[in-house]
Amino acid sequence: MTKRKGYHHGNLQVGLVAAGLELVRKNGASALTTRACAQWNGVSSSAVFRHFRDRRALLRAVAAEGFAMLARTTAIDDPALTRQDRLLAIGGAYLRFAIEEPNLFRLMYGADAQDTADPDPDPDPDPDFEVAADPLLAQTAFAAGAEGDMSDARTLLAWSIVHGLAMLTLDNQLEGLVPSDPRERAERLEAILVHALPLFADADTGERRG
Repeated sequence: MTKRKGYHHGNLQVGLVAAGLELVRKNGASALTTRACAQWNGVSSSAVFRHFRDRRALLRAVAAEGFAMLARTTAIDDPALTRQDRLLAIGGAYLRFAIEEPNLFRLMYGADAQDTADPDPDPDPDPDFEVAADPLLAQTAFAAGAEGDMSDARTLLAWSIVHGLAMLTLDNQLEGLVPSDPRERAERLEAILVHALPLFADADTGERRG
């Protein structure tokens, strides 16, 4: 990994997250260490701890950046779309992100980035991590017809379908069932997703079915 300079002082925190993001995307979460991120920025390892209390705090910051990237990727601004077409657009973008960024995607939803799996949770959790995933889930809730309720069963069902397809693909459980080429794989998964859209049809608006 190329060593970078110029992230000292106020920019070092940004530089550390950028280093962690590059490490994870190339080699997975295990490659993210405070020493490697410090070296990437041309600073001592101790400098990391002025911004992050430990490796896990840095890892969560990288995961939060991943969620921000995913939220931008899945942002749908076209008000003319039907609810089902909006859901398909969000789901398709979600699947493509998972296929294109497998290491980052695994980190974002992995136990290392989640408080629930930590026997000693951070006493000062980073709110950016919690907030980063909200736009995606809120969009999903709206598209699923849940009126923005992120705990509505329709929201959870829509997310489960798309996330399940993504994880089955990353875990090679669909080997032989979907193409190996990333672009063709994404297209095939989107075609599969179309079959779930009638579950979210709105009979009052005459949205397309099946």
